Amino acid sequence: MNINDLKLFVSTAEYESITKAAALGNTVQSNVSARIKYLEEQLGTKLLHRTTRRVQATDAGLKFLKIAKETITAIEDFKAAVHMGDTQPQGLIKIGCIHSTAALRAPGILQRFTAEHPDIDFKLKTATTGDLIKEVLAFKLDGAFVAGEVDHPDLTFQPIVMEELCLVASSIYPSLERLQMHAKRLKLVVFSKGCAYRELLQETLKDAGTKQIKFVEIDTLDGIINTVESGIGLTLLPIELIKNHYAYRNLVTFPLPNKRFAKCMTVFIRRKDYPMSDSYRCFFESIMKGYGTQS
Repeated sequence: MNINDLKLFVSTAEYESITKAAALGNTVQSNVSARIKYLEEQLGTKLLHRTTRRVQATDAGLKFLKIAKETITAIEDFKAAVHMGDTQPQGLIKIGCIHSTAALRAPGILQRFTAEHPDIDFKLKTATTGDLIKEVLAFKLDGAFVAGEVDHPDLTFQPIVMEELCLVASSIYPSLERLQMHAKRLKLVVFSKGCAYRELLQETLKDAGTKQIKFVEIDTLDGIINTVESGIGLTLLPIELIKNHYAYRNLVTFPLPNKRFAKCMTVFIRRKDYPMSDSYRCFFESIMKGYGTQS
């Protein structure tokens, strides 16, 4: 068992692809399969489920993924310490982000981070809060920007910025009264289940006495904006996002009737038991420098 075997296993488990792992490891697929089989024989357990479509880590594989990543991080940190001053932090940072934060905050975060650390590679994945939490827990992401405080024993969260939320509708409804007149035929245009803003919108409408709620689920932010603009329904998003990115669109915004749902904290989550590599520590310090003091 050597560090290259561990790296091949980590790549295969994270990308769920032997082909991708082979490309990243500059080797052939048959070698990746052979090295992982060797690891399984050495450990006496199955690490991966293989199907014709993809490869997934078993429960034992997920546990070993944590150990493998910790080992790789420790070795890389040691190498960096030995060559301190000679090299800059390197490696790949895999971060998740809810769609609205990706549009509103991620460009500034990436611009600052890549300028400070040009040798560190960065991969950003967008998804709902619920899906991002699952991926951080499964070690597929190093951390993620999600909406709302996260209460999980294996995760820690750092508040980043408080977003002020608003109802967003088509400009064919120039007032909240006009919007309420057509409420029965309007739908909620939202991301899939697991989106924190979707849940807040539901709670807002239920609090206002709306009993029957119908959804239009769309998996892109622009798709949601286009659908809302057409008059099909309404959504809930940060008001700063609408002002900064969609002010030219035929949209109107309304404050939430219940102030309890009017603000939502964007937080950065990561596993408590996963050590920070030098490259990951640089990223964490960068986002705290730029956003950690906002409220």
